[in-house]
Amino acid sequence: MSSELKLTIRTWAIIAAIAAWMLVWIVVAFVLIGDRPPPWNYGTTPAVPGESYFTAGKVPTGQAGPEQVTLPPQPKETGQ
Repeated sequence: MSSELKLTIRTWAIIAAIAAWMLVWIVVAFVLIGDRPPPWNYGTTPAVPGESYFTAGKVPTGQAGPEQVTLPPQPKETGQ
């Protein structure tokens, strides 16, 4: 065989070895970790502004509380 053919075969062998190693790594990770749901269940978290599990309670006396967001007025229907 010519040296160019040997170099081409060697290059493709290296590429195939890298691809095979990646596939083996993925299969090992899949077998070890598995395809299962997570063991925790926190339920749903409400997405209401100003409502949080981490609030400290009432605002201490003498301090202003957080400003609340007011919704803009609804547009009036023109009746066309």
